[in-house]
Amino acid sequence: MMKVFGATDVIQSIYVTTNQPNVIVNIGNNATLRCSYRTHVQSTFTLEWRFRPGPSEDADAEKILYYTGGTVYKLGPLAKRIKLIDQDPTKGDASIFLENTKSSDTGTYSCDINNPPDFVGPSEAFINLIVQVPPSRPKCQVIGKAYIGNNVTLSCSSAVGRPAPQYKWSEVKSATITSSPRIIEKGVDSKKGTLFLKNLTMEESGVYRCVSSNVLGEQSCQLVLTVTVNNEVGVIIGSIFGVLMALLLIAIVTYYLLHQRKKQSKDSYPGHELREDTVAPGKESFSNLLGSSAHNQETRSNSMNSKFNIIV
Repeated sequence: MMKVFGATDVIQSIYVTTNQPNVIVNIGNNATLRCSYRTHVQSTFTLEWRFRPGPSEDADAEKILYYTGGTVYKLGPLAKRIKLIDQDPTKGDASIFLENTKSSDTGTYSCDINNPPDFVGPSEAFINLIVQVPPSRPKCQVIGKAYIGNNVTLSCSSAVGRPAPQYKWSEVKSATITSSPRIIEKGVDSKKGTLFLKNLTMEESGVYRCVSSNVLGEQSCQLVLTVTVNNEVGVIIGSIFGVLMALLLIAIVTYYLLHQRKKQSKDSYPGHELREDTVAPGKESFSNLLGSSAHNQETRSNSMNSKFNIIV
């Protein structure tokens, strides 16, 4: 389709497409990104390839290849591994070849044709490249304290892996035995790699193994779970018991000291009690006088009786 623009310019249609919008390749292999177009090539023809890393659409696209006037310019970290399949892309094939793919090559690639005065129609095609990577060796760890009655989570995670690894947990009899493990299904999140153990008992002590796998392979890790009595509770109870015993001892000593002080105070003060044979103050001299007078009268009486006896 052609349209007249001004007196001499002609606006023509352009059509850029790809027959492989999604490309999957294993890490280390080569990838071909297809791009073809239809247009009437002019001297102003340019081809530009751009790359936006990762799955995020918010990332900025960077220019990796540019062709104009018969010259190819390669840019960025992919410059040494990227090339045009047809060294003359003005013939309708603008595909590129990416060697020795890496995990970081995963992302969206765009093929953009600019050929004034061809402005009508799709001038850009997009290809999603996924570089598959086997899972890395996962890391196993226990989240929580493995005390009797507690809940813990066994965690397993691979830092690298595409497609995202799936996780399986199993229990083995010992660290040296790897055959015929008991596969655990209850409490397992195969996507997150977690195993949830509730209300622990001593019987759940043992060796646990996690396998991380995807279409390219698998890796594993294992850990030893030892369920014990909560020593922290025992320490707290012991501390409380010790404090109570100390307070009880202080109370006993205080009571004993107060009792002894009261007893000593009572023994050192005689009080106001009078004995039956004790003469009241002030009465002793009067009693002596009475006794002396009575004695004198008795003496005189005896003397007089003696005299009368003599006269008779």
